[in-house]
Amino acid sequence: MSKKEKTRDKVLASAWELFLLQGYDHTSTREIAIAANVAVGTVFSHFENKIDLLMAGMQQQIAVIINQAKQLDTQHSPRLKLRHYAHPLYSFYCENSEFSKLLISDIIWRTSLFKAQMDEFKQLLFSEQPKFDETKASVMMDCYFMTLIDGLNDPLPNAENMLRQLSNKIALL
Repeated sequence: MSKKEKTRDKVLASAWELFLLQGYDHTSTREIAIAANVAVGTVFSHFENKIDLLMAGMQQQIAVIINQAKQLDTQHSPRLKLRHYAHPLYSFYCENSEFSKLLISDIIWRTSLFKAQMDEFKQLLFSEQPKFDETKASVMMDCYFMTLIDGLNDPLPNAENMLRQLSNKIALL
């Protein structure tokens, strides 16, 4: 790993820790720089703005959750696979609802940032099928995200309720 990559990781780890401790709105880029032991300019040389730091942190956390869920994945059908992966992801989003709402509101207009992760996830759902069905995968992801948005709008987001709602939707497919 290069020095630049190590610095980027240190900035990202410091930002994520501060976001968890203080909340996104109460964390400044100056505090992130101090925690990472770098100059403020260094933070901005790796991330364009604070929301990009949050998105990178969320993307990193989501990748870890998906990789952990892969280890326990015994499902064969795309619908059951989606339920399997949705459960820990919905739990994470509910536990971090402030960040999740910010992330969703920002990525709606910048979908290219998560396109690779989304495409990989759709392929994962159909990994044990003889043929990848792009339309069905896209509809399943639409159900997943609309359920997430609806669930996060609840004053007390609940992953179990979200999973039940998702199950009802994908049962229609």
